[in-house]
Amino acid sequence: MIDKGLLAVAAVGWGLFAYSAVSSGSDEQAVQTEITRLHQEVQVLAAERNKFAQERDQAIQANGDLQHLQGQTAAVRQELQRLETMRERVSEAIDQAHPKLVTLAARSGAGNEGTSVSSAEPAPLSKHQIRSAQEALIDLGHANFEADGVFGPSTSKAVEAFERARGLPVTGKLGTATLQALRTHVASLSQ
Repeated sequence: MIDKGLLAVAAVGWGLFAYSAVSSGSDEQAVQTEITRLHQEVQVLAAERNKFAQERDQAIQANGDLQHLQGQTAAVRQELQRLETMRERVSEAIDQAHPKLVTLAARSGAGNEGTSVSSAEPAPLSKHQIRSAQEALIDLGHANFEADGVFGPSTSKAVEAFERARGLPVTGKLGTATLQALRTHVASLSQ
C-alpha cells in the first residue's frame, strides 16, 4: 500500500517536472516548489515504510521467541509427566517389595541375634499402610485431615492422641502396638 503511494507521488512529481519544463517561467517556480514538497513527502513516506518494516521484523522475532518458549514449556511438561510416571512406578515397587523385605528380615533375624530386627524400630510403612492408619485415626476422631499416605506432623499428633486414649506408650509413631490397636479398630468396624 505504501509502495503504491510512493509510485503515485513519484508519478505526480515527474508529471509536474515535465509540466514545468514546458510551461512558462512564472509557473516554473511554482512547479519547482511543488516538486521539492513532493520529494520531501516521498522521503517521509519512505522513512515511515522503513519504520513499519522494522516493527514488522521485531514482531516476527518476538513471535519466534514465543514459539521457542512454548516449545520449551511443552518439553518441560513432558519431562515432568515422565518423572511423575517414574515416581509412581518406584512407589509401587517399594510398596510391593516392603512386605517381602519385612518377611526376609524377620526370617534372617530369627536365626541370627546380631541381625535381628529391633521391635523398637519397626520397618518403614508403605503409603497404603500409612493411609489406612490415617483413615482409622480419622474414624476414631483423633485426626482432622485428609488421609494422604504421608506420615507428617499432623499424623504424629493424631497417633499420640490415639496412644493416650488407648493407654499405650505415647511415641507418636506407628509402632507395632499402635498398629495392632488400629487394626483391631478397623476389624471391629468391618464386623
